Amino acid sequence: MKGYIKSILLCTAVLFAGCTNLDEIYYSEIAQNTFFSTKDNIYAALARPYTKWRGTHEFSPWMLQECVADEFCVSQKGADYADERYRQLQWHTWTPDNSAIYDTYFQIGEGISYALAMISELSDLDYPSFGLSETEQTDHILQLKMLVAYSYMRGLDYFGGMPIYREYTLDEVQRSTARETFDFIESWFKEGIADNSTLKKKTLGAREEGWVNQGIVAACLARLYFNAQVYIGEPRFNECARLCQDIIDGKYGEYELEDTWSGPFGFDNDYSTEVIWSCASQYSMNQISWDFERFNHYNAKSYYDIDGMGATNGAHLQPSLAPDDTPYKFNVGTPFARFHEKDLRKKPYLYLGNKEYEGMFLYGKQEREASGGRKLQCLGEREYKGEVITFVDKVAPFRKVGTEYSSVAELPSTIINAEENSGVRLVKRPVPDNTGLDLRYNPDYVIIRLSEIYYMLAECKYRAGDKDGAADLFNEVRKRNFDGQADPDKCSAANLDKYRILEEWMTEFLGEGRRRTDLRRWNAFTTEEWWDHQPSEHYRELFPIPQKSISASNVNLKQNPGYGGDEMSAAEAGLYNVPDAE
Repeated sequence: MKGYIKSILLCTAVLFAGCTNLDEIYYSEIAQNTFFSTKDNIYAALARPYTKWRGTHEFSPWMLQECVADEFCVSQKGADYADERYRQLQWHTWTPDNSAIYDTYFQIGEGISYALAMISELSDLDYPSFGLSETEQTDHILQLKMLVAYSYMRGLDYFGGMPIYREYTLDEVQRSTARETFDFIESWFKEGIADNSTLKKKTLGAREEGWVNQGIVAACLARLYFNAQVYIGEPRFNECARLCQDIIDGKYGEYELEDTWSGPFGFDNDYSTEVIWSCASQYSMNQISWDFERFNHYNAKSYYDIDGMGATNGAHLQPSLAPDDTPYKFNVGTPFARFHEKDLRKKPYLYLGNKEYEGMFLYGKQEREASGGRKLQCLGEREYKGEVITFVDKVAPFRKVGTEYSSVAELPSTIINAEENSGVRLVKRPVPDNTGLDLRYNPDYVIIRLSEIYYMLAECKYRAGDKDGAADLFNEVRKRNFDGQADPDKCSAANLDKYRILEEWMTEFLGEGRRRTDLRRWNAFTTEEWWDHQPSEHYRELFPIPQKSISASNVNLKQNPGYGGDEMSAAEAGLYNVPDAE
């Protein structure tokens, strides 16, 4: 959480296209030795903290939401990914030395430091001398404060109480309690949506540019209230419901649900009516590429028929089937099986050309015919070298049948027993083929969308006893997933319960980096069983403060309960027993 020398920050301020018009933020060009001499310098400096905000949505923070929960894993495939940190996440045996935990803590702290340093710099400027108004100065500073509050909310979720910095300083501070951290975040978010807020409101269909506006802040505050029972032991669902209804009613900007499930994720999703906040991505302009790299097989580009996109065959959905095809019967998990067979999203992913596509999974035999009769194949590199890969909704060392194991019935299915074809692969951000090379990595990475607001409001209504109202809201989003909006498994007051609601969150937001939080809100993160995972100790609800951060600190940076050393109390850290809502 240490600060950074402000002059260095300014020297590395990042330029982006059309900065004076607040066009979509890109971070590809570094301006060396740039100080404030023009208004363009100001916008370049303003953009820099957004690069650090973006960093809190990279692979390590994503794993701390998805690979510790019941949706994804990074399995050991032969000798590939033989790394203890991935097993620790799956089995809830992580230690304060886990690198993914350190990366996440560092990225959050770095984002806070950059934003606070830039607040200090911009506050000292005479904006009118640069041709900018004092209102614009207030707006820029308020945007940065919202980035600080958002980063602290991420930190509160992962680690509990955080060291709170309200202004830029090179001095360190001790950890605050979870309640103090929550109150600080809440107060700054409230400032962002106050009646006198200078933050803009989005108009329907306007381009999502990444810059903080009132709709973003309102959605973030709703998230904070939605999970308050987890963070501070106090339910705030009523406040969340009011904010969600206000967002849907357009109080903080104009948004509408898309007519299709793919609308928020397509190649032009920066114009989606549903997207509230996203990270800009465009090929060769600081693209976001980790999801393609981590989810796809080494030779997936041959099946997609696309050049210039590499992959490392890491993360995949946790299996729904045992090695002998017996379905798992856990209360949670088994993500692919949770999708109805008529769900349009369950179609195998296929790019249709002209920015159109269908499906959001890769499974089955990775072979298809392209235009002109060309055969496209994803060939194996390890256990299935030279053979066409067939992705299966199972994890087991099938190639060892007849050598180490006499039959499929004997095969183990754990995170350390996978093969290169193990697991269904997610394609949430679409991939073009070679007819659309300039579309590579073009879909922006969605952080918040209106369907989340509908789902939060639905769950709040459920908890308040309005099951019919909850079902209506879930169904309003669900219907677009089926031909003719004919949903064969609608939500109803009769079928809604804890596990159905967790299933709805899973299928709508699969892979969007939120699953651990949803499980925690329903007291299901450390209490439930899923594939290759047994219930864990309650203190695992929070991650440890990284040992490297504690060792490098000049203050007494207390550890979370259960991880050893000088520990905070459970209440101070934010470790609560959340009651079931049923």
